[in-house]
Amino acid sequence: MRSGKGLWAVLASVPLAVALVGVARGEGDEKPKFLGVEACAKLCHKSEPQGNQLGIWEQSKHAEAYKRLLTPEAKEAGKKVGVDAPEKSDKCLKCHASGFGVPKELLDEGFTIEHGVQCETCHGAGEFYKKKTVMKDRKKAAELGMVLGDEKTCLQCHNDTAPTWKADRYTTKDGKKVGFDYAQMWPKIAHPLPKEKKEE
Repeated sequence: MRSGKGLWAVLASVPLAVALVGVARGEGDEKPKFLGVEACAKLCHKSEPQGNQLGIWEQSKHAEAYKRLLTPEAKEAGKKVGVDAPEKSDKCLKCHASGFGVPKELLDEGFTIEHGVQCETCHGAGEFYKKKTVMKDRKKAAELGMVLGDEKTCLQCHNDTAPTWKADRYTTKDGKKVGFDYAQMWPKIAHPLPKEKKEE
């Protein structure tokens, strides 16, 4: 027969074990790290069977977003909002660099803002969902922080707070002039899911 002390010791250890499992799975208050495009796309998302998300991103303006802050045009646009060095300004970096405003301890050592608007801007910090086994299970990936960006995600930056915003830049299918048209822009960065391997 077990002693009362032994039983209480076992019961007292259960919450600790549950808490440790939660931390290992990325639950609770622990925050995931941003890994950067080098870890995300270059390891898994670069081949055609995988969807070639890296190639699509490399051809997009998102990949050049930080570099654009170094141009004379960016300096000119920065002047409109009182910014001398766009590449150092919070006003600009918030939309031109993934990981902006994230504490340094949550940026993996391979992460660099110079890669511009990277995967995790739209999909969330990847440390907890990065494993292939997790990524194959969309529900599990979502539980561990993966987000599927949508129009609201885009509108966080593509809006009239940008100094280069033009309210009539795009014409929608119904002839309306707008500053941003998700229906036109999404296909330019759309990236397919990896193809499922057919069982033989």
